[in-house]
Amino acid sequence: MSPDSDSSYPYTIYHEKLILHLKIVDINSLFLHEETIPEVLEKLAAEIRMDEALRHPIIVDEESLVVLDGMHRVAALKMLNCRRIPVCLVDYKNPSITVGAWYRTIASIKHSVNEILEEIRSLGFSVKEGDVKSVEEIGKNSIVAALKTQENSYLVCHVFENLKEAYDHIKMIENKLKQFNLQVDYETEADSFRKLWEGKVDAILQTPRLSKEEIVKIALSGKVFAHKATRHVIPARPLNVNVPLKLLTLSSLSLEEVNEEFRRMLMEKKLKMMPAGSYIENRRYEEDVYLFED
Repeated sequence: MSPDSDSSYPYTIYHEKLILHLKIVDINSLFLHEETIPEVLEKLAAEIRMDEALRHPIIVDEESLVVLDGMHRVAALKMLNCRRIPVCLVDYKNPSITVGAWYRTIASIKHSVNEILEEIRSLGFSVKEGDVKSVEEIGKNSIVAALKTQENSYLVCHVFENLKEAYDHIKMIENKLKQFNLQVDYETEADSFRKLWEGKVDAILQTPRLSKEEIVKIALSGKVFAHKATRHVIPARPLNVNVPLKLLTLSSLSLEEVNEEFRRMLMEKKLKMMPAGSYIENRRYEEDVYLFED
């Protein structure tokens, strides 16, 4: 892990599975692939304004400039009139970067599973008892999602032209269930099933997995998937670059000058590698973390 000799990258970290290029780029050069959640965005923008700095770089595909992780941070910096943003550029084609799904967990105290099914049907969806043989079937042949309880499995079906439209359907279902006073949360595939078997939730809604090609295609078209459509698993990420907002808003400095200042800032910090499973500020990271320390 060291600064790259190529001046186009102020700092590069060499991990055993991928290369992490750190750089500041024009914020308008990036492409988002997911919607942001308004209440999350407003809270994050307020926190960044209070910190007067962006703590962590967003993860971006170097070739397409599609944002893989950090949609809300991009939108928050735009709200704060930032012209630039620190990014960690990665090779999205690297097989060590994978895409999973966020399953929706559904919890209720007052409503039965049959009532939940009727709410979904009321939107025009076909719901029939049955199970998928593999998760790859979800998102194909009109199967929008699969609903599982401890006792039964159901297929939620509706015609859709592409997976963006399938996720639009899922967002509609989510909103309907929330209006029905159900608690809808987002969990990894494994965690959602664990909570179901432990009786902590009443049902889980299995959602389609997206391919990298589908994600890039939608983002470059100027469209976005519904929120929580993708869960990118990246083997390593950098944290705590702590770039002052002033540096990201200044119009008097060129992008080259900004990156030179960014390089100087990072060179003055110590870089500490934390293995996967480490807790940093009360959060457990499933990937290796490179922590910049003053």
